[in-house]
Amino acid sequence: MKRLLLATSALIVAGSAQGADLGARPYTKAPVAAAVPFSWTGCYVGGHVGGGASRTGFTDPGISTQIPGAVVMTTGLAPGDRIGVNGDVGAVGGVQVGCDYQFSNNWVIGIAGDFTATDIHGVANDPFFGGKAGNPATLSSRTDWVASVTGRVGYTWDRFLVYGKGGVGFAHDRYSLNNFAFIAGASCGPFAFFVACNSSASTDRVGWTAGVGFEWAFAPNWSALVEYDHYGFDSKRVGFAHADLPIRASLDIRQDIDIVKVGINYRFGGSPVVAKY
Repeated sequence: MKRLLLATSALIVAGSAQGADLGARPYTKAPVAAAVPFSWTGCYVGGHVGGGASRTGFTDPGISTQIPGAVVMTTGLAPGDRIGVNGDVGAVGGVQVGCDYQFSNNWVIGIAGDFTATDIHGVANDPFFGGKAGNPATLSSRTDWVASVTGRVGYTWDRFLVYGKGGVGFAHDRYSLNNFAFIAGASCGPFAFFVACNSSASTDRVGWTAGVGFEWAFAPNWSALVEYDHYGFDSKRVGFAHADLPIRASLDIRQDIDIVKVGINYRFGGSPVVAKY
């Protein structure tokens, strides 16, 4: 019995000594989650609001040319002179859709389309001829909407993107001539002394657009933007008619539009934060 107790004690002492030699188990920290850099590659859809203004120039070409069904003649403007109509700042709002591709770490290219309804309009008095009843003759322009198809290129710092864009611009405009003494060289109505000539026309415009912007991806699938766009529409000949006249007047109309907008995009895919071990 005595021998058994001695042997057991010896084993316990040996085990304790061996455990002391091994030392304490080292402490290690838990792995830390690391964020993957945001990727702008993917498609998006969004909306925007803002404000815009226009500059429209009316020029009387001073021509008299026979065309099918009508005669094109001058209006009550001075032939060859230009009247400018500056559009008041109007509200705008619309939608956009597009796709981007990020390459070489920091560069982004993309293609996009947008449609913007507008309330941009303006009126100017004819400085060359007076209107009826002692009131001025006026020219007015109104832009109902603009749209564009553009490409863009930008440089990104993770979730911040600065870009430029350019492409084809479209617009739908309405124009009117009010209280003119005559249109196309003729008075209007059976009582010409009392009756003013009023005429209107509308047309679709195709031109160019260019702009710059800044976009911030504030969440994995959401980004906010601020953008400035310029639309340029070269001179286009537009016909004006009056119900009591078998002739049609012609004006050459040139237009520029500037829009500043803020918007938000929902980006499909996104770049979620993931753990890295």
